[in-house]
Amino acid sequence: MRFSILPVLALAGTFTSVLSAPTPEPRAIERRSTTQASIISSLITTVVPSLSAINATAHTVTPASAPAALALAEAAAKTEISVVVSAFTASTAQLKALNTKRDTTAIATRQATVPLGVLLGELVADVLAAVDALLNALGLGPASGLLAPLGPALSGLLLALELVVDDLLAAVETLVNDLLTGLAAGLILAK
Repeated sequence: MRFSILPVLALAGTFTSVLSAPTPEPRAIERRSTTQASIISSLITTVVPSLSAINATAHTVTPASAPAALALAEAAAKTEISVVVSAFTASTAQLKALNTKRDTTAIATRQATVPLGVLLGELVADVLAAVDALLNALGLGPASGLLAPLGPALSGLLLALELVVDDLLAAVETLVNDLLTGLAAGLILAK
């Protein structure tokens, strides 16, 4: 049996190249995901009373209600929607400011007490419940005019969180590329 040291060295080189990457100091670790989760958590705390008020208002009327009752419900819903839109806009500005201050050499940790995805799911579910209640109460025509500013505000908020996913995908891509390059070199040397 013939034994060659070259494949062993190539395999060791693969793992050494991954492990030899510089490790940042603990203070260089950025906790951006935790900060983003706290921004979204405070946003939920801010908008839930307004969304609850929209739900309560929506449950007091139907499309067949008196025009005066519908007008009062529309006015109350419009006030609460403007509060929600302004909260979305303020949180979007905070997230964008956080994303522009990021250090590209720092490693972002993805550990928050409540995962960011869970918070976003809760926020979107609350918004959709309020929108559904408003559509059922007022009908499509009047409600669509009230809900027009809500869509772009929610979209802007979600787009401000895009860098979390982008950074994670870039880190995974770099890791996989390095591993595959080392593995390919090891297989070539093994032949």
